[in-house]
Amino acid sequence: METNFRNAIWLGLILVSAGVTYGMMSQRLEAVESQQQQLEKIILQDIPDIRERVIRLEVLLEKALDN
Repeated sequence: METNFRNAIWLGLILVSAGVTYGMMSQRLEAVESQQQQLEKIILQDIPDIRERVIRLEVLLEKALDN
């Protein structure tokens, strides 16, 4: 009887630990996904600005090569 009680306690502790670990990992995953979405937004907003700068640099380079 005492062995069954100990086994039940150990099983309960293992299940609680597994649940806590799963909860922590799911929170981290949500944080990483949120950061990824923020980075994607920032990158997509910066693409037109980068394209404009490249065009300006091309124009300046053409002028410099013509001289």
